[in-house]
Amino acid sequence: MQTKHDRAPAAPSANVSNNGTTGPGGTQILASGAKLNGSLRLRLRAKLFKGGFCRSHPCALLAKRDPIKGVMHTLGATASMDEQGYEAVADLKDDQDMFTFIVRVIEDYDCHVEDASGLMGIVPWFSGTTAVQSLAKLEESLLFAVLANGERWLSYKNSAGITGATAPLDLQGYMEIAIIRKRHEMETFARRLAHQMSIKVTDEGGFKGMLRYHTGAAAFQSFDKLQDEIRAAAKTPHAWARPNSH
Repeated sequence: MQTKHDRAPAAPSANVSNNGTTGPGGTQILASGAKLNGSLRLRLRAKLFKGGFCRSHPCALLAKRDPIKGVMHTLGATASMDEQGYEAVADLKDDQDMFTFIVRVIEDYDCHVEDASGLMGIVPWFSGTTAVQSLAKLEESLLFAVLANGERWLSYKNSAGITGATAPLDLQGYMEIAIIRKRHEMETFARRLAHQMSIKVTDEGGFKGMLRYHTGAAAFQSFDKLQDEIRAAAKTPHAWARPNSH
């Protein structure tokens, strides 16, 4: 991986354009300017990060704590949760501080670390020991980790209990259901969306086949893409949907 002026993309990283965030193959994931809302708050357990890590290796990620109060004494624990705060922590070029900062970001997204080694793996790419990037890139990397197929080191907790029946029928709701990664929840969400668009599902096989690309089984798309596919099916003869007659 190339480094320029001490800056390099993390692995995996996201490409950002005016049309949104894209993953491998150009798959659109999140529209520009959109951000997971307050229902996505993370509750990491401190026990995930216990242990003694060597200071000379990128795995040296255990923040110093007050032996009595257990309070972190690092800039990573106090820096503002914005770009300026990220840059201040990155200037330290300290994996330990950046680890603490990233944990706070994760806590802001209601996610759960499934594999601490995955978290430790991205820290050097943001701490300055390997590369310096940005808070936006960090958030994108965490989002990719949640959306990844197969074994994931980061998962969404869904503390708010959002379901396909309750999620708002917009980009925000789509993203919340997508990261839950349950096909039946996306199916419920898509049926509600089709009903709102005055479109009726007439072929269950075709409808469920389309949804494979919105549930993590194949690839994540976008809310606009889901709307376009429902609308296109309703306009195509013998497709899986038709305009709902009143």
